Amino acid sequence: MFRIPKGISIVKPNSFCPCCKKPIKWYENIPLVSYILLKGKCSACRKQISIRYPIVELVTGCVFLYLFIQYDLGLEFFFYIFFFCSLIVISGIDFSYQIIPDIFSIPAIFIGLIFQIVKGNFVLGIVGAVFGGGLILLIRVIGGWTYKKEVMGLGDVYLTVMIGAFVGFPLIIASIFIGASVGAILGIIYIISTHQTRESPIPFGPFLSIGGAAVIIFKPQIIHFFALLGINL
Repeated sequence: MFRIPKGISIVKPNSFCPCCKKPIKWYENIPLVSYILLKGKCSACRKQISIRYPIVELVTGCVFLYLFIQYDLGLEFFFYIFFFCSLIVISGIDFSYQIIPDIFSIPAIFIGLIFQIVKGNFVLGIVGAVFGGGLILLIRVIGGWTYKKEVMGLGDVYLTVMIGAFVGFPLIIASIFIGASVGAILGIIYIISTHQTRESPIPFGPFLSIGGAAVIIFKPQIIHFFALLGINL
């Protein structure tokens, strides 16, 4: 999340403190444990380590545990691990830098379609990808015409195509609905609490990701909820 937006290789150099540039030893890089032992500070310069690191590590750990409980070490486990980790990385980058690198979302689209082929749902995967990406692209175009500025980036379009490829149709409908609803609620809270204006940029990628994750984790409940509304998924 830190390296890609800054054009730094994810292979070299080894992990380092973004403040003092001191290399981080392996035992200072253990997820959650090292953050607690170091009391949230760099061992060299004593500058505060961003709280985002342990949050991401905790969320990722919970995702691994949930998927293992649900799917053991079956094929779905590995595909969903890739999907959820992609959502986490994309959300972190979009939240911090308001960009969604294509290097993550575009390859993940093809992985998602391969997943649907394995499940025997290739057509639903294609329809989900096209519908999701097409809807967000339509919003982007209409929003641009209406407000005379970019309201959603192409990164959001590719991200929704990726989510649609993984969750398929019609779950992509619920995914976008959940993402938009959460985004609207939290966006309003953010604007009010920080005294921002409606023109203040708010990254939409994390909310789209929440929608994509939700339809996987809460699939039976979501299908039941929409059925109560008279919408069959």
